[in-house]
Amino acid sequence: MNKQTIKITVKLIGPLVNQVGFSEKMVEMPEGATVDALLATLPLDPNRPKIITRNGQAVAPGAELKEGDRIAISPIYSGG
Repeated sequence: MNKQTIKITVKLIGPLVNQVGFSEKMVEMPEGATVDALLATLPLDPNRPKIITRNGQAVAPGAELKEGDRIAISPIYSGG
């Protein structure tokens, strides 16, 4: 039996757009995939601190993705 997939929107912010090559796109992930699994599919530096939100709220790396989620990934900026 084939595992179901879910569709989510990934939005990248700031310099991550140039690093990955898109600002926003729809991606398919296996049902039950986590935020960490999504990050593993993107060519992002795992050591660079980032803020990840789901539908406008902070989300833990191990959180399970759901159909229609909107994930935004932004680098952490400092300064003032």
